[in-house]
Amino acid sequence: MTTTSRTIITRRLAASALLAAAAVALSACGAGASAEPDATTASDGAYPVTIPHAFGETEITEHPERIVVVGYKEQDYYLALGEVPVAIRDWYGDMPSATWPWAQEYLDGEEPVVLPRAELDFEQIVELDPDVIVGMSAGLTEEEYDTLSAIAPTVAQPSADDGWAVTWQDMTLKAGAILGKTAEAEALVDELEAEITAVAATYPELDGASTVFASGWEGQYYVYSPATTASQLLLELGLVMSDEVAELTDNENQYVTLSQERFDLLDVDVAVWSEAADDEIMVSLLQNPLYADLPVHTEGRDVFLGKDANGAFVFSSVLSLPYVIDTIVPALATAVDGDPATTSAFSAPED
Repeated sequence: MTTTSRTIITRRLAASALLAAAAVALSACGAGASAEPDATTASDGAYPVTIPHAFGETEITEHPERIVVVGYKEQDYYLALGEVPVAIRDWYGDMPSATWPWAQEYLDGEEPVVLPRAELDFEQIVELDPDVIVGMSAGLTEEEYDTLSAIAPTVAQPSADDGWAVTWQDMTLKAGAILGKTAEAEALVDELEAEITAVAATYPELDGASTVFASGWEGQYYVYSPATTASQLLLELGLVMSDEVAELTDNENQYVTLSQERFDLLDVDVAVWSEAADDEIMVSLLQNPLYADLPVHTEGRDVFLGKDANGAFVFSSVLSLPYVIDTIVPALATAVDGDPATTSAFSAPED
């Protein structure tokens, strides 16, 4: 984490604490804090709270001490609000405690149990004795939800259609509702939205520029839906995705396998790849004239993230977004100028 990122987060959390204190003071004077209407029916810090989701709604009657995260990228929201989950589900990257670099310090020396990435081990979850189970980014089936709900109150994805595309704002507000920290969560959202708006204004060249978010794996290439978390961030910055990409990725998985004959979909103002340029799959791509001869590459308009940067980008959480703002957004602006002489740490190597 950069010094700038840490400063941004520290300032944001300090502002959150002040707002939370203000909410308590207002409550003492008889003016209850307003709750986020879709997330909770109670005032800030009060229980019970009711969380609606794809399979109904879940009532939480008291502050949960033992939080089990079965979603793939939800731990950041609880860590940002001062709560360390007792268990975190692994996603990728082999990170200690399944927690990425930008969030490690928020563990405060604790070591949560790491749940397997593959199928949920329900017996393991029972042994954790959770007070609440959260799986907003797990793509839970109704059967999985029913099994988890028999263990502890469980919060699933907001609707059956967006198990992989929950916004960071919704993640933050729902975490705040579950923890009784609505005012702090709202402050996190407000400040981070303001920062994204400010950085977008700093780079007006991104406004209206066309983009795709893509990746490669085992010899195949993929383009992702505008609804996915990483794509949503690109859109928040003012970039746009084509209707054709939206239509092709309008499916349960929210991505489409891209044949070489459709590499034309990659020829945009700035193409964002999840892998680093020296990853084997990207080396193969850059040697393929069907891609290498496209203007998106010859004009240096492709960006190659690599593990840490891609993790920050696809998490797009209240803890990872400062890294994205500091590091990746300037690289997007460098790429979109179409001048191959201007490069960043995420540019392809010279041919």
